[in-house]
Amino acid sequence: MRRHPLTVRPQVVREKIGLHADAEGGGVRVQWDRKSRQILNADHATLFIQDGTERSRLDLTGRQLDGSTVMYWPASERGRLRLEVYRGSQSSSDSTDFELPQDPKHHPEGPARAIVEQARPSPFEHTTPEIVVTQMLPPPALPVSETVAPPERVAEPPKESRLDRFISKIPLFRRLRKHPPEDENQPRW
Repeated sequence: MRRHPLTVRPQVVREKIGLHADAEGGGVRVQWDRKSRQILNADHATLFIQDGTERSRLDLTGRQLDGSTVMYWPASERGRLRLEVYRGSQSSSDSTDFELPQDPKHHPEGPARAIVEQARPSPFEHTTPEIVVTQMLPPPALPVSETVAPPERVAEPPKESRLDRFISKIPLFRRLRKHPPEDENQPRW
């Protein structure tokens, strides 16, 4: 038998945020590369949206960066998106433009809006299951003067022996067991 050395493929960590916007229905789906170093290490982020003359911003938590996308319904056909990612005092940013087809029925009447949605995993991307480790701390030790007395033990019923099990299968003896003799000194059978 030959042994093959175990090789672990290193995970590729990308250096850019990879912000991009794709037209979807009447809106724009805003996504970023969840495997990039900036996203993996981020505490929070801010998405700045310039939609024609309107400007808005959307704050995202670290958890939302890890597993969400943003669906945005613009008021105009063209716009610009900028995502600033923060970790402590450090920040990095990426920007992209979006353009929708010129179809008046796709554009909503009134102000533009954005919502954060749970990201759908790609069927083509192999994902490894996430292992969650929780650390349990032992209960604090009480000083000797504050120790609690152990609870009183409750008497357990005696365990049934093999002979008792055998006797319980005989109908006459079973009936006698149900109705024990009134005198405790007499045998039960």
